[in-house]
Amino acid sequence: MICSIIIRSHNEERHIGRLLDGIERQELLEGLSLEVIVVDSGSTDSTVSIARHMGAKVLSIAKEEFSFGRALNIGCSQAAGDIFLFASAHVYP
Repeated sequence: MICSIIIRSHNEERHIGRLLDGIERQELLEGLSLEVIVVDSGSTDSTVSIARHMGAKVLSIAKEEFSFGRALNIGCSQAAGDIFLFASAHVYP
């Protein structure tokens, strides 16, 4: 079973690494794997490069096209998971 974690972001270089590190440190139930998708809305800082470096799949949308629902829907459309978990880039597990 796959859990897709869909994270929306915009200029979150100060936080995204801590979130992704926290996700990586989680103990998973046997048979469960994680897929991390970051939907970024035009970040001009290091958010995207940090996310990619830490193994997340990054989807980009224009800042002008951003809404919370749209970002999550785009992430869901590209997710392979059986379970979806949604987060903002500035939260920590």
